Amino acid sequence: MRGCMSRENAKAETKAKAKAKRPKKIELERWDDLSLLLSVARAGSFTRAAQLLSIEQSTVSRRIRALEGSLGVTLFERHPQRSIPTPTGEALLRRAEAVEAEVIAFVNEASESEREVRGHVRLALTESMAVYGIVPQILPGLRKRHANLSLELVTSYEAANLGHREAEIALRFFRPESGDLVAQRVATMHTALLGHQRLRHKAVSELELIAVARDGRAAVETEFLEKHLRRPAWLTTSSYLVQIEAVRAGLGAALLPRSLLGVDSSLVELAPNLPPGPKIELWLVTPRSLRRVPRIDAVWSALESGLANLD
Repeated sequence: MRGCMSRENAKAETKAKAKAKRPKKIELERWDDLSLLLSVARAGSFTRAAQLLSIEQSTVSRRIRALEGSLGVTLFERHPQRSIPTPTGEALLRRAEAVEAEVIAFVNEASESEREVRGHVRLALTESMAVYGIVPQILPGLRKRHANLSLELVTSYEAANLGHREAEIALRFFRPESGDLVAQRVATMHTALLGHQRLRHKAVSELELIAVARDGRAAVETEFLEKHLRRPAWLTTSSYLVQIEAVRAGLGAALLPRSLLGVDSSLVELAPNLPPGPKIELWLVTPRSLRRVPRIDAVWSALESGLANLD
């Protein structure tokens, strides 16, 4: 009898150990909790995500806590004004983005009509690139070709976090070195000393300079002028848009992309004997998972062809 009990206890103990070794079975209560997870990460807070989704903030909080409980992890660090993904949250967000991309691909494959270009695309770029390049040169043709497409221009000097979907496409002046991104150089812009045509006859030594400095650091174009002309600018701004407008107003000269000569016929190249200025590379960037989504591809193609003639 005692031996039989011992054998049963041993079997029970073996089963318990085997069960403990088996990975915990995790079940998602709702698949759209993954979409909610992405919404909070992209919005930056539970409150903002709730506003964008037109639901109560308490609902967002409750469902995220339920998801954390189901997974047994903490996904966000809660702060008064912002919710920041934890390292585990960052890793799971990348997985959720992959799921999202597959769902998009699934829907597109499911219906031929879904291949029509429609929907919303956020494009991150600088304000000056938007004003002098994208708005006048790209958007008219894009709007004419794709009436069911809407575009949001997200202007900033800070690089948008494409992984968190702060934008779907970015125009950058550098090639990204991290992230699962597709990057393509679409233009190499040459710079020259530009000014209003009424400054054409001034000697180089008489030209007043307009420079850009951000966060206390001079732009590479400013450093070039200081090196070769050996005098400071009379006007310095933190905005390239302001710099260009000051040049167009005849307030001085600045090292700018030569492509601006095609934007304003009153601008001319000054001091042609200066050494060639630094070149500016322009890169198109998007998450790899989005590259072939029809709405993304339409905007990408328009930018690629429209910006190719910048020199």
